[in-house]
Amino acid sequence: MAAFDLASLARSLGARLSGDPAAVVRRLAPFDAADGGSVAVAAEKSLVASLDACRAAAVVVPEGTPASGRNLLFVADPRAALRTLLDLFEPPPRALSGVSPGAHVAPTANVGEGAWVGPGAVVGDRAVLGPRSRVHPLAVVGEGAVVGEECEVFPAAVLYPGVMLGRRVRIHSGAVVGADGFGYHRGPDGVQRKIPQIGTVTVGDDVEVGANAAIDRATIGATAVGAGTTIDNLVQVGHNTTIGEHGCLIAQAGVAGSAKLGRFCVVAGQAGISDHVVLADGTVVGAQAGVPSDLDGGVWLGTPALPARQARRVFPALAKLPETMRRVRELEARVEALEAALAEARRPLPPGERTP
Repeated sequence: MAAFDLASLARSLGARLSGDPAAVVRRLAPFDAADGGSVAVAAEKSLVASLDACRAAAVVVPEGTPASGRNLLFVADPRAALRTLLDLFEPPPRALSGVSPGAHVAPTANVGEGAWVGPGAVVGDRAVLGPRSRVHPLAVVGEGAVVGEECEVFPAAVLYPGVMLGRRVRIHSGAVVGADGFGYHRGPDGVQRKIPQIGTVTVGDDVEVGANAAIDRATIGATAVGAGTTIDNLVQVGHNTTIGEHGCLIAQAGVAGSAKLGRFCVVAGQAGISDHVVLADGTVVGAQAGVPSDLDGGVWLGTPALPARQARRVFPALAKLPETMRRVRELEARVEALEAALAEARRPLPPGERTP
């Protein structure tokens, strides 16, 4: 079990310590479940406000937090500190290498030095498995697929033939990379016929693909995922789509075919991007938003997506729309009555009714 005195922990975090440098912590714990042998992180303002209720031996807090007489580690970015703590307290996975007796590795496959293929996994003909990569039980690396060094293909994930992964890519359980894109043509007879999908998928370095996500192969060419991109669970990426570097696609988001997402784009949960849409670098699409046309950066909300500032005015108005429509109908009726009365007042009197 790892154990750190607060002085060494402060050095590892680049933190300013207030408290006892000799105090020892042995684990990282959630803020509300910490005890006297643990360190906790107060990343949100609500947690900082509840410091007195936390029983941890030490708490990581943002710079500027008032000192409270307890052991505090002051950092500029508590979330970054949390990542460092996770690395410190989480032991590295047991190093495995070689091919398990229950695995099937084609004779023409190339398994790199220090790589591991688990029981029931399949590595197809001419596939390449880079050094120190790990293919877990029941995962499939298809014919001619290339897996870069230090990748992790978790149980029951599938890489179709010809898929190419960069370095340090993680493909979680149930994910499918390289299935046929949704390409069909409906002829004059109304019958829908499949368009062959002969392209591939290329995945850059340091990409993570969540459980049960699907990235379709291109019709021709490549569906491309840029380096550093994170794809959450249950995300769909359509054929011939290009995702720029360091993108983020969150749970149940869907990107249709031939879309182009720039660098640092974020597509939040259950948002949908139409085919051939282009998102400029840094575009953020909010949860459940629908994007039917190109967006040129900024934050967008709703369906069809509107700039966030405009959307925050429109949405409250929509909630009041039934009442607004009722009042409009009432006002229309009153205006019609006034116009009728005015028309009656302006009508010339017959000669017999005129005042002498």
